[in-house]
Amino acid sequence: MNRAAKHRSERLYGFLLKLYPSVFRQEFGEEMKYVFSRSLIEAHREQGTQGILAFWGSTIIDAGKSIAAQHVENQKGSGSMKDRKADVLMQNKVFVWIALATGLLLLVPLVAMQFTDEVVWTLLDFAAAGALLFGTGFVFVLAARKMQNRRLRFAIGVMLAAALIYLWLELAVGIFTNWGS
Repeated sequence: MNRAAKHRSERLYGFLLKLYPSVFRQEFGEEMKYVFSRSLIEAHREQGTQGILAFWGSTIIDAGKSIAAQHVENQKGSGSMKDRKADVLMQNKVFVWIALATGLLLLVPLVAMQFTDEVVWTLLDFAAAGALLFGTGFVFVLAARKMQNRRLRFAIGVMLAAALIYLWLELAVGIFTNWGS
């Protein structure tokens, strides 16, 4: 693994660490950076570029889960969760979480572009994907706020997910149209 690729990966991971609560980051940040760096080198040693891509995929998924869990724990510790409404969809902070999830998902192709020439996204590709992902989450939250029935919320979520997948596929490869051309 060349130094530039390792440096880019470590910088991207440093960005991910900034999404953790500051108290958690101060306590564990340096150790997490060290473990990431060693694991990255090991993934490359064992499987080359494919190992790095697989490692990044699992890192992004794990970081997303861990960041959310740490923020929840951070809120519980301050006692402010008791004062809030129980339904997270009714809180405006849900839009921040949607934006964070969108950013984490867009890191997948960004990281892949650093290690392979098979993934080539332009700024327009990232903008379209970001708009689709964030827009779908945004519409779901607005629709879910109008409905109290959880089954209806679930049905809307499934329909929006299906619409997202269809649009994504059309833009990527053009199943029924030539949008992807």
